[in-house]
Amino acid sequence: MRPSILAVGLATALTVPAAAVEASSAAEIAELKSMLEQMRTQYERRIQDLEDRLAQAERRSARAPAPATPAATDPAISQPMRAPSVGASAPAATAPRLPDFRGTLSSGTAFNPQISVILNGNYYNDGIDGSGAALVGQALQPSGGLAHDHDHDHAQDADHGHSHGGLNNGFNFSEAELSFSATVDPYFDAAAHLAVMDEGDVHLEEAWLQTRALPHGLRVKAGKFLSDFGYANKQHPHAWDFVDQNLAYLNLLGEHGLQDMGVQLTWLPELPVYTLLGVEALQGDQERFGATLSDEDQERLGLDATEDGPRLWTLFAKVAPDLGLDHALQFGVSYARNTQHQEVHAHTHAGEDEVHENALAGEADLWGVDLVYKYDGSGPHGQGDFKFQTEYLRSIKDLDIQSSPHPEIIGSRRTFTTDGVYAQALYGFAPRWTAGVRYDVVGLTNAVSGDAQLDYGSSDRWSLNLTWNLSEFSQLRAQYARNDILVAENERERFDAFYLQFLMSLGSHGAHAF
Repeated sequence: MRPSILAVGLATALTVPAAAVEASSAAEIAELKSMLEQMRTQYERRIQDLEDRLAQAERRSARAPAPATPAATDPAISQPMRAPSVGASAPAATAPRLPDFRGTLSSGTAFNPQISVILNGNYYNDGIDGSGAALVGQALQPSGGLAHDHDHDHAQDADHGHSHGGLNNGFNFSEAELSFSATVDPYFDAAAHLAVMDEGDVHLEEAWLQTRALPHGLRVKAGKFLSDFGYANKQHPHAWDFVDQNLAYLNLLGEHGLQDMGVQLTWLPELPVYTLLGVEALQGDQERFGATLSDEDQERLGLDATEDGPRLWTLFAKVAPDLGLDHALQFGVSYARNTQHQEVHAHTHAGEDEVHENALAGEADLWGVDLVYKYDGSGPHGQGDFKFQTEYLRSIKDLDIQSSPHPEIIGSRRTFTTDGVYAQALYGFAPRWTAGVRYDVVGLTNAVSGDAQLDYGSSDRWSLNLTWNLSEFSQLRAQYARNDILVAENERERFDAFYLQFLMSLGSHGAHAF
């Protein structure tokens, strides 16, 4: 019996400490996990505070008297702090600038650009066999007939399907955007953005150079670029807060917005309130606003040949008062004028098959007002952040009928007025999760005046989306839209549309502008 008693005693002595050690280890692991999570939260907040302090220091530096150094007159550096974009994992408070290497330029920094590839794909479905994505960009307007840019870019885009909104029911690959950007030397920044489509076509979105060291807050930009007209115009599709573009831009400016070749001059005066003033002289080859017909159609219809550029001029002003670290507000006004616009209105008479074409030509004006407000909720990964954005566009085309099968109307004047507005809001309701709502309408004013009087109705849409920002480099989005589109007089198309989108960023990509 004694050996058995001894064995039991030894077993008890060994198992009790083991159980105690196991319980102690579990408690220690839980405590370490808790400490690690607290440290992570504290460091994220400290990093955010440091970034806010840096932005505030940059703003104060920009308002101070300019020292005798090129950096003091760089408008991009002197842009005030911006509240973070909703859902971003780090504050998007950085100004629209490239890294400042003017004091440390070398062959390694001057000739090695930032390179990134952004993948943009989706699944799409609507209730009208996939034709809804095209209809939202073809809402009925009194102007907007068969007007096509004579330049090969847009003609080829139509043939080869280069369209950010050209979706079919099912899976779609919108584009892969290749971006290259660099500080060339102490005097210039440069960037190029190319869109590669699933058919293999490559479209040059932007390719520009920009000065860095002009005095008195001046800056010159030249090349092919997205105009600073309005707010949403200069954003690439991957920077949109919704899968698709708003109705006002789609129908008044086209898929690409105001995107052209030319030169831009901006001035950032030394004022207590951030104020940016700009003017652009652009070639004028546009998809909708200021489009001209092909050489063959101009000759066939007896219209003037396309004038030499620049034909498109823009003016813009942006003001951003200082509301503190957690709030940011920007207000903008814009004006554009295209000195040559041509289009064709085709129609048939009752009981006839023959198509009659009226060719019109003249000038086009565009007005815009935009307002953007951002709030930094200071939560982790965008939680509590809020963003509100709205724009109003008004297009006025003064055209004369220069060719028609009805001689009695040749020379008569038509003024086509169409406007549009959108308003959208986004809220970061949880870390890395954002909910958004948008209402957009085109045709609040949708009329013809002058020697003829006509009035059409409007088209509108409600959109809801949910975005999961997994990291700074990947994003998933679900979106639903209820569309009510005017497609002909007294004829509407009402349909639902559903999107699932993915955005993936490979490589180094600079921060987006405010």
